[in-house]
Amino acid sequence: MNGGYEMHDIPITFNGRPRRYIWEYRGSENEILGYVARFDADGKKDVVPYFQRVNGHGWNSGSPAKPRPLFGLQILARAEPDEPIYVVEGEKAAAALQSLGLIAVTSQGGSQASSKSDWKSLAGQKHIYILPDNDEAGEAYARETVAILAGLENPPVISIVRLPNLSHGGDIVDWIAAYVEDALLEWDGFKPVPESGIDIQALLREFKKEIDAHAVPAPAEWESTSQANADWDTPISLESAPLPAWPNDVFPSKIQDFVTALSASTETPPELAALLVLAAISSAAQGKYKVQVKTDYSEPVNIWVCVALPPGSRKTAVQQAATAPLTAWERRQQEDLGPKMKQAASEYESLAARIKQLRKDAGQASDSEFKELKEKIAEAEAELPEIPTAPQVWAQDVTPENLGSLMATNDERMAILSDESGIFDILAGRYSNGIPNLDLFLQGHAGSPVKVNRSSRPAIVMYSPALTLGLSPQPEVLRGLIDTPSFRGRGLLGRFLYALPYSNLGYRTLDRSPMHPNYRAGYEATLTHILDHELPDSDDDASPPYMLKLTIEAAKKWQSFALSVEAGMREGGMYDHLTDWAGKFPGAVIRVAALLHIARYADTGPWKKDIGAEDMEAALRMAEVLSVHALAVFDLMGADPALDGARLVLRWIKREGKSEFTFRDCHQAHKSRYKRAKELDPIIDVLIERHFIRQRVEKVAHRPSRVFEVNPAVLSNS
Repeated sequence: MNGGYEMHDIPITFNGRPRRYIWEYRGSENEILGYVARFDADGKKDVVPYFQRVNGHGWNSGSPAKPRPLFGLQILARAEPDEPIYVVEGEKAAAALQSLGLIAVTSQGGSQASSKSDWKSLAGQKHIYILPDNDEAGEAYARETVAILAGLENPPVISIVRLPNLSHGGDIVDWIAAYVEDALLEWDGFKPVPESGIDIQALLREFKKEIDAHAVPAPAEWESTSQANADWDTPISLESAPLPAWPNDVFPSKIQDFVTALSASTETPPELAALLVLAAISSAAQGKYKVQVKTDYSEPVNIWVCVALPPGSRKTAVQQAATAPLTAWERRQQEDLGPKMKQAASEYESLAARIKQLRKDAGQASDSEFKELKEKIAEAEAELPEIPTAPQVWAQDVTPENLGSLMATNDERMAILSDESGIFDILAGRYSNGIPNLDLFLQGHAGSPVKVNRSSRPAIVMYSPALTLGLSPQPEVLRGLIDTPSFRGRGLLGRFLYALPYSNLGYRTLDRSPMHPNYRAGYEATLTHILDHELPDSDDDASPPYMLKLTIEAAKKWQSFALSVEAGMREGGMYDHLTDWAGKFPGAVIRVAALLHIARYADTGPWKKDIGAEDMEAALRMAEVLSVHALAVFDLMGADPALDGARLVLRWIKREGKSEFTFRDCHQAHKSRYKRAKELDPIIDVLIERHFIRQRVEKVAHRPSRVFEVNPAVLSNS
């Protein structure tokens, strides 16, 4: 692929270096999996993977999930079992051999990443030749790859071929280049080997001659690790599952266009734009709509989202873009109400001055005059106008006490949208002597009635409060939140939809084009329509919200999903340690589907249609991704002590290089953290279940001693 070719948002420059070349990674059915791009200048290079989908046609930098696909799978799929396969280091080397019609593969990520790739597609091949680069890194790559290939089911014969006359660090590309230069031709090593001016068949004969002359069997000791691992299952990682790609087609078109463009223009993960935009829609719609799920079960439409990214990730830029329509609407309301507010304030001051004077006169009046003045005071007070206040949709930082006042003066609704973590400090009791103050927040999420008593002012009573939270703190803020008093016990943490996207810091181009104004305009128009929606007419003082319903098909899809989440909360299930969050997850998905529906029909009236299968399916696709993110976030918080402990013990095993150990030794090494031996039992169980260790019972001095063997793969990868 030509280095100047524009392809799927892969930048033309990186770190100031121009793009030299792009290699396509394709699957066995020739489908695109991702790209690797090389940028170089002045003898320096960056090789950057692009495997993270950002929309229907674009890619963000980042490696694929482990195990990573090999480069050349589409060619390998056509290979016969007895055809020779060549394993080289790097896409450039593999592509050069492929251009000669040979079957060549490599792993993504350089000389130290062989173990991160999936080599199972080479099982059943008769003979594999590994051509290491002429340096220590090349030898290490070959050795690691041999150990992996030797452990495959039906492993191949493996030979090592060290090509002659290579300079230090040289590889097959240098060997081919020397042949090309002998033909007085120029070749940069990136494009396919030129067919004109070269006898390709003669080149292939020479190559195969070198293979025959220099191929040697892979050393037996290189394969020994594989043989030691033969009777062990592959360890199951203690880390969170790889995060799936965010779906790029879940919002109505105008919103999706904005979300995609915002992510691309700011070079931020799509989860950030998607969830902050969803929170903005919630801010506009909350209090105006509810969803009748069943006869005796309804959900409001306000949501809480939390997207964690490190500093410098442009969270503020995304939040400002997502909240811009809310701010613009507030400003217009302020401007429209300005004259009325000014007039009412003036009338109020005049009447207040008159009342003050009447009170002064009353204090000096006779009894008969006092009665008349008292009546005048009452009449003047009755004429005091109510000064209108401009509506406020959202705030950034507010105490629970001030939140009550804000919600009371804004139809019992408010949104807190912030790219900082201050709200967690406030909830933890920053202004209440360290005593968590969660009631109003919890009731605002659920929509349950609330009464806020104030010492010197009338109590605030709200019958159907609605509170949206849209937060984007740093990941470090989330760590340990689970230990904050009441945060988990009272269900605060279980109410959020979380995202913990992969950071792309260090891989951004910093030269993306700004968003097209049409995308911004379409998004603002949609939110403005929702903000302008008025509650239905009612004879009561307080108008009820619109009650949305699900179509039969949408209800069936949601019910099936809710049952799967329910099953996941059983002991040993996906959510058995997150029942507080999982119990609320199906309800949150109902809210998301409602918000998508409201946005889709914002200009024609969402109340005129039931929530359909399209928006429910989109909400469920989001849920599939959000569930994995939630597991990662609660893992970060430390929600599963056994898993955390297993990581601790595994680090000890690797650090000490233990091929086996006794339970007693393990307890002694970790006694400062686990005072009682039985506290280690669930940790040992995790390591056994995930094939890191296995128990062997021996007798020592007539007492059974628990001895554990360590999977050899643990030490070979440490």
